[in-house]
Order: sequence, then C-alpha cells, then structure tokens
Amino acid sequence: MSSGAKSRGFSLPTISSSLLKNGLKVYAVGRPELPLVSTHLVIPSGAEADPPGKAGLSHLSAEMLTLGTQQYSASQLAAEIDGMGAILSAHSGWNYTSWHIFGLSEDFEHLMNLLLEIYTQPAFSPAEFEQLKKRRIATLMQQKDESEIIADERFQEVLFQGTPYDHPVYGTLRSVPEILCEEAREFHQKRFLLAGSFLVIVGDLSAETCFRWVEEKFPPVSQGKGFRAEEFAASSPAGVKIYFIDRPDLTQSQIRLGHIGIPHTHPDYLSFEVMSYILGAGGFSSRLMQKIRSELGYTYGIRGSLEPRKNAGPFTISTFTPTETTFPCVQEIFSVIHSFIAQGATDKEREEAINFLTGSYPMKFESLSQVAQRIIQAELHGLGLEFLSVYPERVSTVTLEEMVRSAHEHLHPEKMTIVVVGRTEKFRREFEQFGPVELME
Repeated sequence: MSSGAKSRGFSLPTISSSLLKNGLKVYAVGRPELPLVSTHLVIPSGAEADPPGKAGLSHLSAEMLTLGTQQYSASQLAAEIDGMGAILSAHSGWNYTSWHIFGLSEDFEHLMNLLLEIYTQPAFSPAEFEQLKKRRIATLMQQKDESEIIADERFQEVLFQGTPYDHPVYGTLRSVPEILCEEAREFHQKRFLLAGSFLVIVGDLSAETCFRWVEEKFPPVSQGKGFRAEEFAASSPAGVKIYFIDRPDLTQSQIRLGHIGIPHTHPDYLSFEVMSYILGAGGFSSRLMQKIRSELGYTYGIRGSLEPRKNAGPFTISTFTPTETTFPCVQEIFSVIHSFIAQGATDKEREEAINFLTGSYPMKFESLSQVAQRIIQAELHGLGLEFLSVYPERVSTVTLEEMVRSAHEHLHPEKMTIVVVGRTEKFRREFEQFGPVELME
C-alpha cells in the first residue's frame, strides 16, 4: 500500500507498508536526498504497563537494551556504533516503546543486524543495570527541587490517580531503587514483539529492500494477548479540586490546571485542536497569552493544550507568576475560559489558527525521524496513513460552530484540577473560595 497527497504545495512522502509473513508490519519511506537511513522498532506498550510500585520499569528496561548484548559489552557496542558515525537510542512513552538506530544507508545491513541483536539478545548486565539506576536516581534527585517539574508530576499524579497514567514515565525516587535487573529482563521478555509491533524505515533505500531484509531476519510477532496494557477511562472529579505543594523559599508559583481531555481518535479531535490553538496553544496570538501576559502582566508565558495519547490525555494550562498574583492569575484563566465557551472564536482567529496549523504541517516531515514519528503516531493511535494525507484539508474545514460545540462539550472549568507549587500561606485563603485545598509533599 502506498499513500501520497498534496496540500498547499506540500507533498506527503510516499509511504509503503507491508504486513510480512512473520506478522510484523513494516513502513518504508524512500528519501534519496541524503545517503542516510533511520529505523524505529516500535512495541505497542509503554509506561502504562508499569506494575504498581514499579514506575519507571518500562523506561529502564528499554534503555538496558542499548547497554550491551550477548556479543557486545556496553563499551564495545558504543564503539561499534560510534565507528559507523551512527546513533542508537531507546524511548519509552506512555503507549509505546521504541529503539532507534540512525546512520549511513550503505551500512543498512550492519545497522539492522545491530538493532536486531540488541532487541533479541540483550545482555541485561546486573552491573550495567546498577549504574543505569544510579544515573536515573541522580537525575531524579536533581529534579526534586525544580518547581516546574514538581508541578508537572503532581498534576499528572492527581489527574490520573488510579490509572496507568498516574506516575512519571521515568519513575520516582521511591520506585526506581526498588526495581531489580531481573524484573527489567522479565518485563522485556513478556513484551517481546507483541502483536501490533512494527518497524518504520526512512531513508535512501527501496521499500522492497527493507521488506525483504526484515522478513528474512526478524523473528515472528508474538501471538495472543501478551503483556499489553488494556484501554481505560479516567474519571473527572466532581467540582474543582485544588492541591498545593508548599515551597516557602519560592518567589514565584508554578500553576497547572486542567482536566482529562479526549483521545486522538475522537471525532472532535481536530475541532478541539483548532479551538485549543486559539484559546491557549497559539503562542502570543492565543487568548490566554493576550490576557494573562500582554494585558495583565501576570506571567511571561502561558500555554493551554491537549496532549494526544491513545487513551484520553490531559488538557493542561501551564504558567508561572509571582506569589502575590497567584490567585488573580488563576481567576483570570477561568474568566478567559468561561468567556471563550460563551462567545466562541472570531473569523480572524479561526483563519489565523488554520493558516498556522496547515502552514507549519510540512515542517513536521523535514527530517527522517520526523517522518517516522508521524507514522508511529498514526499507527499507534489507530488513525491510519490517510490521516497524514488529509490532515491539512480536514483542519481547513473546521468551522466556528464546530469549535463552539467542542468548547461546550470538552472544556470543563467546573471540573478543573488545580496544582500550585509555591508559598502557599500567601494565597491559600483566597483559593478556598473555589473549594477545599489539599496539601501534598
């Protein structure tokens, strides 16, 4: 199958795909401009599959594959990769885990053999695992005093409490020290080439070459259920929920507020995206930036946007402000949201939003990895390749009426979760008019 389209002078690269006899799906995109190749191996399971109390297990397990195989030690593998001028990396997101190898197309077979080896024959050296944990713990120790990160983590924690999204992908200071090397090994084995796994190969190669090599070399995809997290639905709170993290030494407050959004496959996703751009994701042109920064001077930056995930992700408004304007800032955010729901967008705002979203779309396909990421997102979220082709046209047809409906149906100021990190004694009494305030560590 191939997919290609044009929009406003932009041609979507031709994307070929094949479901091989071994059950593995492969996407191949020819980009002959440079003698390079970028390959992503993707498993449809990520941090959502971390067991209770083992936050960060998926992330650690994925990275361990880059730290040695049964043939190469960690240092030997790094030297082999460096000797080709190549790059090897691992990534664990919420809904997927991937391993990426990038290098010269003339080294394609060697690069693919290395990718195959790290995935099928990882060493899981206990010594390397302990060093990896030490590095992760050091990073977490550094982050624990960064108010911006604290706000992000606590917001996700309370918003998704009781769901697989209620912890940081990279783990916590409580969970990471408790994870054992053998647990990481078993985690990898249980998710080995799950049904739905796929490869994306982008570069100076023919699709036939890619398909043939993978079919000859890769093992078959696992059959049955495997170790895969199930879909879930997070519940929204009844009323506004407020959580404070007291940091008396801060002169500015970090503010996060929002609620559960909609999944990427929701029929209203594109109208919500355009509406969200106007409300808070559109930089200096957004309503929130115009009011909170330009008119009132409460902050240098504010953003409100929906994070696309397979299950419903968060709609989050993020900002910071001096301690004395913390409550007025939140008040004005609510005022902007209520005003937008009541009045909707203007024709000018709609035109500017659509021009930006369609005009910037080609830039999402500039590098080999960017092309791969668009395909990965479409496959994992069940959007299909056609979504990549028709996105500009579909965005262009979003009407003011559709945005009004999206705002009414999918913006819920009455169910907001608010998280504030700062000198809480200075503004707690004011916030209590919204509802009870809960203190967190």
